[in-house]
Amino acid sequence: MDVSAVLMGLLELCADSEKQLSNITMGLPLNPAADSARSARHALSLIATARPPAFITTIAREVHRHTALAANAQSQQNVHTTTLARAKAEILRVIEILIEKMPTDVVDLLVEVMDIIMYCLEGSLVKKKGLQECFPAICRFYMVGYCERSHRIAVGARVGSVALYDVRTGKCQTIHGHKGPITAVSFATDGRYLATYSNADSHISFWQMNTSLLGSIGMLNSAPQLRCIKTYQVPPVQPVSPGSQTALKLARLIWTSNRNVILMVHDGKEHRFMV
Repeated sequence: MDVSAVLMGLLELCADSEKQLSNITMGLPLNPAADSARSARHALSLIATARPPAFITTIAREVHRHTALAANAQSQQNVHTTTLARAKAEILRVIEILIEKMPTDVVDLLVEVMDIIMYCLEGSLVKKKGLQECFPAICRFYMVGYCERSHRIAVGARVGSVALYDVRTGKCQTIHGHKGPITAVSFATDGRYLATYSNADSHISFWQMNTSLLGSIGMLNSAPQLRCIKTYQVPPVQPVSPGSQTALKLARLIWTSNRNVILMVHDGKEHRFMV
């Protein structure tokens, strides 16, 4: 089965579902287009919840393909009419369902999920309102952090790397700093430092973001280079029970100042560090 063809076909049917279904008068039967849209939305939800990895990886692959086409000047005029572009709201709806119902499946593909979200959300809107307001569901993961000052999003991956997204350009930079899955990430308030923690390798690392000649963060045209300036060893944290969802919330990072951070463990213990 061509999973991509199936998903894109369903997205085509429900790309304009909000408009079609909102125009239906209460109590009257659905017209064929509205009925198809509703059925397609239901089918998408069923497929996504039955096979989350297949849905996420397929849509992420389509996003990358679409982005590559958009970079081609010859295809610019047709990009906005594609199924993927018209179905952004529907894709976000399904992603939100997966985060709510199947977070352990989502966390394994958190970078791919963020690729999808970054494509579906308007960068200018995220810059203006912040990630928490634009798509609060993704912020439930401690592996996701947003910096209001530099307009960057950090996403910790299962392979020990961190994906750093620039909201303004949509570009992504990957840094490798841990030997196991990332448990938590967080930006300092002034945006100059990023803290990353992995319970698997029992280390917390601090990364400094380079600044421009004017001293402003993120003003360079290229993606900002990060360098690890400090690493501390931390005692490993045990979840309440093996395989439970508490594994997603083992610990979080809370900055108390621009140079001080607390690693807050799920059992209430605190570990304090200074950059």
